Order: sequence, then C-alpha cells, then structure tokens
Amino acid sequence: MVSVVGEMFCNPYTTELVVRRRRESLKRDRFDVFDLSENLIFTIDGGTWNIRRKRVLRDATGLPLLSMRTKGIVTMRYKWEVYKGESTESEDLLFSVTEPNLFSIRTSLDVSLPTQQPSTDISSTIKPDFRTYGRYIGSSFKLFEPIHNTLLAEVVHDFSWGGLIIGKYSFKVRVNPYVDFAFVIALLVIADDTSNLR
Repeated sequence: MVSVVGEMFCNPYTTELVVRRRRESLKRDRFDVFDLSENLIFTIDGGTWNIRRKRVLRDATGLPLLSMRTKGIVTMRYKWEVYKGESTESEDLLFSVTEPNLFSIRTSLDVSLPTQQPSTDISSTIKPDFRTYGRYIGSSFKLFEPIHNTLLAEVVHDFSWGGLIIGKYSFKVRVNPYVDFAFVIALLVIADDTSNLR
C-alpha cells in the first residue's frame, strides 16, 4: 500500500478520476477533481504568480487536506514541500518534490518522503521514493516507484487543445489499487506548475 496523505485515499481497486482545470484569473488557477459519477472529490486552488506558489488541496466540504508550496525563492531548480492541512511545521511534512534534471526535454520529478531517523543504508540515498515523468498534456504523466519500476498512476485521457488556449480543460487519471489518489493529484498539480515555469 502506498499511503502518503492517508489510507482513506487508498482504494482496493483501480480508481479513475476526472480532473478539470480552469484559469480563474491571470494569477489564479483552480483544479476540480471528480469521480466517474461526477461527484466532487477535491478542489485545488492557489496563486500562480506569488513567490511561494502556494496551492491548497481541499476535500469536497472545503476542509484543507494538504498544502503545496515552493521552498524559498523560486530558483532554476524547483523544490516543493507538501504539508498536512495548511501547516508549515516540519513534523507535518508529508513529502518533498525536486526536479532532478533541469535540461531534460520532458518533466521529471523526484519525490521523497521525510526520513524518520538518520539512515546508514547507502541504497536509501541512491533513488527517490517515487518518480514522475511527463505531464498530463499528451497523456504523458506517469508515477513510478523507481526501485522496482512499478507504475502507480498515469493520465489515460487527453484533453482538447482548444481548451488549453482558453485555460479550461479536463483529463482522466487512473490510479492503481492501494495507491493514495490524493498524493497522485497533488503530484499532478506540481508537475503542471513546474512544467509551466520551464
């Protein structure tokens, strides 16, 4: 089981979600996430032109589940930190995301879970806990567990280019059984934001 945000987001079956993204203004984007029956599951809002680029993922009732923000001033290499709720306390850190290769044609992100204690295992420093490749444009986003090269989630349905021009489009993501779909959605938002800044 891959539980990062919470076990309640790990279904024992394949989960398909529809993500709709729209530009609310020049400074704000919003993502709405639905199940296949059109029930709202999450909303993600936040600014695209603020220094920390904060985004908040909320459940259908508006309760903040996690917040995503860049660490420090944005530099050439983007690093994100994701916390429980709207906390910024180190004990509430869920995971961090970095861009391993600035000069790659396609976006890839390394995802690291916080270490509970210092490790003497050299293999733990060789690879990240998870890795993403691509973005949802062209259905290229995939999330892997890199040690065993296990596919955990992927975008399976493309959006229209016309929607991209007006800033409103949707796509479908498939999450494998026992994989935290709140975690997957957060990574999709970060991959999108990082891709747009390259």
